Amino acid sequence: MDPQSYRQFFGQLPTGVTAIVGKSATGPVGLVVGTFSSVSLDPPLVSFMVTKSSRSWAAIQALGRFTANILASDQRRLSQTLSGWSPDKFRNVMFDEGEAHILQGCLAWADCVLEREIEAGDHTIVLARPCELNVVRTAKPLIFFQRAYHRTLPVEDARGPGWA
Repeated sequence: MDPQSYRQFFGQLPTGVTAIVGKSATGPVGLVVGTFSSVSLDPPLVSFMVTKSSRSWAAIQALGRFTANILASDQRRLSQTLSGWSPDKFRNVMFDEGEAHILQGCLAWADCVLEREIEAGDHTIVLARPCELNVVRTAKPLIFFQRAYHRTLPVEDARGPGWA
């Protein structure tokens, strides 16, 4: 399978943008994923996928817990910063007061405990149990689609043009 064709195919599927953040003894560690998803309601489980070579995931994995921060459409720059490999990428990142893992301005967050990892090709599927959830604000989510960031727009009413 041609990797470029594979990427192009899945680029047609919009994804939400979630920052996975852990708080280590030396400060926050984290990465950005477009694969964060609900898996099960009973018991509550969430998942995401991360490349096996991720040093950020290795640091979070060692902690055994993390916070998933769902990013808002006005947090594109934050997503780009946290997607980088710089060791000081959290230098100018704002957190909720007293919390070194909840990103200021996120739509919602979930504190999670690592349950299990499944090797899958060049990635790892992470299964985690959310212990606490909070919706912080109502706003448009940050979306990644066709190699670019987007925001959502409402779909026309079913009685309007474009509906069959």
